[in-house]
Amino acid sequence: MNWLKPDYQNCSLNVISSIAGYLGLYLSHPTLPLLDDILKEKQYQNIIVMLFDGLGMDVMEKALPEDAFLRRHTHHSLSAVFPSTTTNATSSIECGASPREHGWLGWTLYFPQLQKPVDLFTNQSEGKIAAEYHVANRFIPRQMIFPRITEAGKAVASCVSKFGETRIGTLSGLFDMTLGQARDEKRRYIYTYWDEPDHTMHDKGCHHPKILEKVRDINDRMEAFFHQLPENTLLMLTADHGLTDGKYLHLSDHPDLRNMLLHSPTIESRAASLHVKPEYRVAFPAAFRAAFGDHFLLMDGETFIREYLGDGEIHPSVYDSVGDYMALSVDEYCLSMEPDPHPLKGVHGGLTPEEMLVPLMIAKK
Repeated sequence: MNWLKPDYQNCSLNVISSIAGYLGLYLSHPTLPLLDDILKEKQYQNIIVMLFDGLGMDVMEKALPEDAFLRRHTHHSLSAVFPSTTTNATSSIECGASPREHGWLGWTLYFPQLQKPVDLFTNQSEGKIAAEYHVANRFIPRQMIFPRITEAGKAVASCVSKFGETRIGTLSGLFDMTLGQARDEKRRYIYTYWDEPDHTMHDKGCHHPKILEKVRDINDRMEAFFHQLPENTLLMLTADHGLTDGKYLHLSDHPDLRNMLLHSPTIESRAASLHVKPEYRVAFPAAFRAAFGDHFLLMDGETFIREYLGDGEIHPSVYDSVGDYMALSVDEYCLSMEPDPHPLKGVHGGLTPEEMLVPLMIAKK
């Protein structure tokens, strides 16, 4: 088994800490020395960070030749924060906070206030609207970094995405909007998000020809975009995580083990939170390992919080979200309660290098 522990000295949170400090907002997390040295060179008019969901080192290197624009300008690989999933990683980048601080650890969290799991982005629980209010925003409110950078007074910060304050609907629209902001007279920090190639990889798997097309299209658009940017611009590209092709194991095949749980696993299928009935907490680890062998790294919740979620003050919700045990995938297997008639082909959230290594591309104009 080949798996990687998250490195909170070399991840996207360090990138944002460097940028924020450069723009007058000092965060409590370490900066990235490589980026610090580049930022010391001059007063950049624009700093642009473009995040492409799922564009890990593995898929980028397989899709692009060494002389492609993205690979020529990729300085080195970063570690994903953990769990290696969009909800968690984009929250760290957009809030300038570690996973233990912001608490948005994965797609689905258990909320004791409602006594049920809720999908954070969609506000749904088992396919139905979870509440008349947005559950995650009420109980785990996030403080975005953009107004804080703007308030520091050295630059105007903005977010361009399908879901951000500046909303776009197409990839062309994202580049056009970002270029328009970069060309105005204000000094800017611009962060952008696009949901590919992740969306297609979930559907097609990691090695489908359409994935190569998506990555090559991103490369070509990035190169053309770079040449249109005004002088004195620092352009970066990174990703929230990579993906790997998945296989599935089901608790429904192990009724005795399933009976030990209070409810279905939450957070992610590859970083699964397991809330265990009190009478089974001692017996559960041995039963789990007997059922699923070495496919998952099983640990108690306190160990997981201490060793996998970075530094900083622990948000109170994290203890409820993590639960008694965490099962972390170290190979291709995902954990679910029952078989899904339409399972995702490309998956993420685990500890494999394909999921954990993401690029840091830096191009100076």
